Amino acid sequence: MLGTAVTLDADFFIDPDDQTLREKLEANFGENHAFHNATGHYGDFVDLRLSESFPEGWRERLVPMQGFDNVFALEPVDMAVTKIAATARSRLWRRLGRGGVERGMKDINTIVALLKGGRMSLDTLKKRLDGMDYEPSLIVECSQVMREIEALV
Repeated sequence: MLGTAVTLDADFFIDPDDQTLREKLEANFGENHAFHNATGHYGDFVDLRLSESFPEGWRERLVPMQGFDNVFALEPVDMAVTKIAATARSRLWRRLGRGGVERGMKDINTIVALLKGGRMSLDTLKKRLDGMDYEPSLIVECSQVMREIEALV
């Protein structure tokens, strides 16, 4: 079995964005705050501008979260594209001496597990990733991340 990291957080966007509300939610439900300390789970309440890096059409593919009104998750392929780009960007920035977070294999292993589990198609993933308008250096790095994913599938 491929090891995947268990995460106990969720990233939330508020649409339309409301910075004051995000800050209040973060103070109550964010990492190392009361809810997290009591349950072990936490939320990251992020700026909706991050969605600018999502594949085109992502809103139409949102998946309703069972048991919650008006709460949706990114469709798995859209989520995978963002994780590939984040992994590629972190590697690129570190190589250029800009710092950044070491993402390791966590995101790659998650994507491989989703592919092996039939939760998404490799062809669809490639097509959506190819449709992104990234700068050339990031395209090259994303291609390397995809090669690693394909080697593990």
